[in-house]
Amino acid sequence: MGNEAVTYGRGGAGNVTTKDAKSPAFKPETTPTLKSSHYTTGRGGTGNMARLDSTEEARRAQDVDVPGITIPEGVHHTGRGGAANLYKPTEEEQKEARAHNAKVRSDSFNKDRSGLRVLADKAKDTLTGKSSGES
Repeated sequence: MGNEAVTYGRGGAGNVTTKDAKSPAFKPETTPTLKSSHYTTGRGGTGNMARLDSTEEARRAQDVDVPGITIPEGVHHTGRGGAANLYKPTEEEQKEARAHNAKVRSDSFNKDRSGLRVLADKAKDTLTGKSSGES
């Protein structure tokens, strides 16, 4: 196995060690198999339970979108604070930041959320006792 360096934790010399025969084997992350007739979305609570009709739909409902990153458009601090960390962008940087942020907002508002509507309707039907075919 050799003396392969392994890091863990947030960083720092105390979080570096060497790999040996007792080290756990690396296992790539995989999507777990849904094993129940219901699945959860969100942080918990009955309102976040849905019947498992389609594994594809369940996966879509459980996926969390990473929000787009916006760029500060004006004077801002970098680092932990203090006058030395004050940054004043140039007029060109401010213009680019405004354009970037407008695109991030536009992309966010224009996402296809039809799957979320279906999930919300199913959850509402479950809570009210209606079956999928009832109106």
